[in-house]
Amino acid sequence: MDSSLALIISILAILALIRLKMNISLSIFIGALILGLLTLGINSLTKILLIITGLNTIKIVTIVLLAFTLGYSMEYFKLLEKLAFATQNMLDSFSVAVLPALLGFLPMPGGALISAVMIKDLVKKYEIDSETATYINYWFRHLWVPTWPLYPSFIIALAVVEVNYIRVIEANYPITIAAIAVGLYFIRHLGIKFRWSSNDFKQIVISLYPIIIITLLALLVRLDLLVTLLMSLLILYLHKKPNIGDLKNILSKTIDVKLIVLVMAVMSFKGLIEETNAALAFFNHLNTANIPIPLAAFLLSFTIGFATGIEMSYTSIALPLLTAFTGISSTFNAANFMIVFAAGYLGVMISPLHLCLVLTTEYYKADIRRVYRMLIPTMMATTLIVLFVFLSAFSLIAISSI
Repeated sequence: MDSSLALIISILAILALIRLKMNISLSIFIGALILGLLTLGINSLTKILLIITGLNTIKIVTIVLLAFTLGYSMEYFKLLEKLAFATQNMLDSFSVAVLPALLGFLPMPGGALISAVMIKDLVKKYEIDSETATYINYWFRHLWVPTWPLYPSFIIALAVVEVNYIRVIEANYPITIAAIAVGLYFIRHLGIKFRWSSNDFKQIVISLYPIIIITLLALLVRLDLLVTLLMSLLILYLHKKPNIGDLKNILSKTIDVKLIVLVMAVMSFKGLIEETNAALAFFNHLNTANIPIPLAAFLLSFTIGFATGIEMSYTSIALPLLTAFTGISSTFNAANFMIVFAAGYLGVMISPLHLCLVLTTEYYKADIRRVYRMLIPTMMATTLIVLFVFLSAFSLIAISSI
């Protein structure tokens, strides 16, 4: 069968299974099997086996699990509790936004609920209505998704486009800057209050030191992400000296079989797309249809993000299809990658299926319609800024080529 047709069938199958409430990991695995069997036949099973047992897949699984382990470890050892207390002392009402943003450095499933609980008393103290509290917690909790290398969606993107994490950060930082700027504009009525306290500042630094270690090692020394995570965890455990019971409690929350299957499924899907040249065929069909490729790429990624409400969906499903547009390894195009990632990220952020939005809305007993009155304009403003950056980069490339 033609590889592009097989690819379309596999994507439709994945989306249909997700809509039927099947786990995304199994849905993508089934989609990969469909693509493989329709193009390579029974040989695709051998290809999938080689992919999921490969060192690259094992490394990505390890990084994802270590990232979650670090987040749960910091919660278990009460670092997050101390962080909340010190931040409230220094920033008053503005800590309602800062705390979710700080916790956003720790990717944990349903993590927005943790930050929602942490700022609950502040919401009451400063008489913030339920809808605004939901919006603030939800939006600021997810600022770092495009640029922080511990997020599974980021890690999967690295595996798909085969570049160093620094290059993805350099490509995506306009998304995070836009999200911060627009978010701050919409909560400007809170006011930014600051009360210096050397003791509270020290407590914030101490509470965040595992994240600070990762930042210094990753961005300044530029060590491999796996090494930085291992070093940060090692230092944390040497400091806290956990016993066997502590480690069992932490690992019981972080060893997620579904997540392991998801990484294997994504790597299988990506590998079969490359093996069959399906992405190139898909890209060529878009070209012949006279659809502007950037627009088609944006809409595809946005639609998949919105339809699933799952953070990893657009890097797992849309990005492998668009590698002819984003480039891989030495042909990586930062501006094109940014527009694909931004579209998926923003699609997920306004999806009514996003677990973090659902959990926060339920926790604060907010009216989801009123939350969307703030969320949709924020998404649209962020989109406009990102598109402006993309078009500016496109124009500079065009000028330089003259």
